[in-house]
Amino acid sequence: MARAARAAHAVQLVRQAAARWPTTEEITILGRQLVRSIDRYERIHHQPPTWADALTGIDPALLAPLQAVPDGWPDKPSRWRLLLRQHLMSELSRTRWITYTRTTRSLHPGEHGRGWLRADHPTDGGHPQHPVTETTPD
Repeated sequence: MARAARAAHAVQLVRQAAARWPTTEEITILGRQLVRSIDRYERIHHQPPTWADALTGIDPALLAPLQAVPDGWPDKPSRWRLLLRQHLMSELSRTRWITYTRTTRSLHPGEHGRGWLRADHPTDGGHPQHPVTETTPD
């Protein structure tokens, strides 16, 4: 019984966090930064990045909710980060910033992300000619 109560409490905490993060504005900023990170990684390494690789290109302040394990969290902190990261991934996919499968290194810019890369950055062979960092929306 205690295990079921802990699991229900964990689900409730994740739902509460997911309702607040990421906001629509944060999705746009995170989407742009993640697409740019994916594109940069692919140009350098000639393969798609892992999630960990791609997230290294993101402003850490935007990812702070992943690290902010709430009081009363009944599981390991790594479980919190996993569940909230999965929520973020699904939101970025739903908004077509990215695409991915469960296969390792399947992370790619989605339809919206590719369009933003092409529209916002002149390209040569599909890649931006100049690296740009961004922490705020245009």
